[in-house]
Amino acid sequence: MGLEDVVDAVDRVETLLADGETGPVQDSLSWQRTDGDVQLGKACAMLGTCRELRHGTNNYVSIVELSFNAIERSFQFYLVDQTAAESSDFRTHEQVFEDIEGRSVFSDTGVPGRIDAFRSEHRARIYYDIDRPGRDLASGMHDLAEEVHAYVVEFADAHSRCSCDTE
Repeated sequence: MGLEDVVDAVDRVETLLADGETGPVQDSLSWQRTDGDVQLGKACAMLGTCRELRHGTNNYVSIVELSFNAIERSFQFYLVDQTAAESSDFRTHEQVFEDIEGRSVFSDTGVPGRIDAFRSEHRARIYYDIDRPGRDLASGMHDLAEEVHAYVVEFADAHSRCSCDTE
């Protein structure tokens, strides 16, 4: 692998993006029709990847990162599906967490704020390898993401649109 290979790979991606010919879409997202359903499909796909990673690897950083992403996508699904918001309305992570907190989806438990607090403190530290998550944290984060996702899907009465139930 040399510099020429890197340049060729960049050229290939630029061409795909410019032509709009990115190939068949991911099966779990191919049926999505609404902005909210796309976010739901992304959350389901990330959780499915976490399930696979938990069986056979010790890639705890990826599990933690995907879990944070799945939680945020689940929240974003609810906000877009149940309100007049669009995915593009949320430019920062904080906006998603603040908006879901303000809608009392989790009653007065403060769950979104609590998740946002440790997300804002620890996610970057894990991402930049300042902190290294262990198996227990990775497992806990994935369990949390699964529980949040299931709760939001139930709260939005969206079981028929959630692809997690079919996996």
